[in-house]
Amino acid sequence: MNWLTSIFSGGGVIKSIENIASEWIETDLESAEAKVLMVKTLDPNGKMRRDLSNRVTALYTLYIVTALILLICESFGLGDINQIAVATTKVTELFFPITTLFGVIVSASFGVNYANAKQDK
Repeated sequence: MNWLTSIFSGGGVIKSIENIASEWIETDLESAEAKVLMVKTLDPNGKMRRDLSNRVTALYTLYIVTALILLICESFGLGDINQIAVATTKVTELFFPITTLFGVIVSASFGVNYANAKQDK
């Protein structure tokens, strides 16, 4: 039991885990900084990111409007009920993936803008 205490208190296992975690965190930070630098190099004034964000937002708005129209048609019995029900099911199944991707793309654009603004100060 004494050897077990010496391993944990002397920093053997715990110190190794700390070193691995520290290296992993630093590597992620370095790769994130490299990605920000690459995006800033490819798009120094941010026009590409703004255009991409605008386009993605317009497509997401189209998706939401389409889903609402299908839900209204299904609720009030407009059109072929079976076909609209199938279409509504398919559109609503895509809500989580589409919303997640929208959030990731727009957040990434704002994240790069924030990193650029922070570096400029």
